Amino acid sequence: MQSRISALFRMPFFRLLRSAYRLGRTAHYHVQRILGSLFGRDEIFLFSEDIGQEEMREVATRMEYYLPTFPAQKIRLVSRLPWRVLLSLDPLLLFGKFPRYATSLRKLLHNFFSIDYRSQPQDGWEWVRLANLWHRHKPDVHRAKVVFARQVDTLKEQKLEKSYIFGTGPSLEKAIDRDWSDGYRIVSNTIVRDPVLWKHLDPHFVVAADAIYHFGHTKFAKAFRRDLMARLSETQALFVYPDFFDVIVQRHFSPFQDRLIPIPMGLHQDIHIDLRKQFQLPNLGNVLLLMLLPLGCTLSKTICLWGFDGRAPSDQLFWSNSNKHTYQELIPEIQRAHPCFFQHYVPKEDPSKYVRQYHGDVLESRMSVAEKAGYRFVMLHKSWTPALQKRYLHQE
Repeated sequence: MQSRISALFRMPFFRLLRSAYRLGRTAHYHVQRILGSLFGRDEIFLFSEDIGQEEMREVATRMEYYLPTFPAQKIRLVSRLPWRVLLSLDPLLLFGKFPRYATSLRKLLHNFFSIDYRSQPQDGWEWVRLANLWHRHKPDVHRAKVVFARQVDTLKEQKLEKSYIFGTGPSLEKAIDRDWSDGYRIVSNTIVRDPVLWKHLDPHFVVAADAIYHFGHTKFAKAFRRDLMARLSETQALFVYPDFFDVIVQRHFSPFQDRLIPIPMGLHQDIHIDLRKQFQLPNLGNVLLLMLLPLGCTLSKTICLWGFDGRAPSDQLFWSNSNKHTYQELIPEIQRAHPCFFQHYVPKEDPSKYVRQYHGDVLESRMSVAEKAGYRFVMLHKSWTPALQKRYLHQE
């Protein structure tokens, strides 16, 4: 049945409808941009019927971080939809319960933002989207592509036969006992907390891709950015991230401008791409599929994984991390700041939901496709993730 539905939506008529819809959205956006340039953007509306003082303080705290140049006290609180925002780029922040028509309009318009952290699991991404709109930010993707391609070309002159990608699972602590110099090294996000391991790995790339853990307003995200700043000052590693977050990155990491690599999101789902030629990330969720594997495949045909322990039956939240390489003491704070995010992705009644969604059939499928194209994935220790454990059996 699912294949029949998919085939139906590939018919010319439905393709025409999709094209018309996308064209309409694009046309409306450009009309908004023109009107915004003519009339300016000096107001931000907060549309809510039931917001309290505590929630207002939370909104103000986030506003101070994401839009530091806009005074939070100047937000206009409204209980009815100000229709003139339909013709401008004035942002409308949606908080709490709101009419069905507002929900529908949000899907059509670029300047509606659902920021209620109590009911919106993507509130962190909505704030970043607001920052992009407000600052009219456009990443310098061309510069990033040139810098990235030059670095990859230089690295490939070493003629190493494998790439190592590192996750933050408990096994990461044992990485200090091995020599990794026979391959290219790509590390993920909070590994930056450990300067000793960072120096030992001497990574060529470090990646991050999460709106709340890495680019948000919480103490957890601030600790990550502080340590990333320190680690970037110690090596020549490039910082690679989705270009959606460039508006945040540029603010915090301007001293390392020549090593910031924002990459656009593509429409494809191939992890075995050469990012020098196709400078677009696959449209896949978790950082392993989104960034680590594509980077590894760009550098070599053999990709080895370490620190991807997966989710053990006794694990809490997403999975266990190495205590030395994450900010475990700050997890409660980030949970309080984004409760719906955790309720949605790791609900108490189905705590393995996220793992199944991103490290289940999708991971197996994408790796299998890459293997048919000549790539090889080697899991270097046991893992609770079936797609990775399967490849542990084939290690050298």
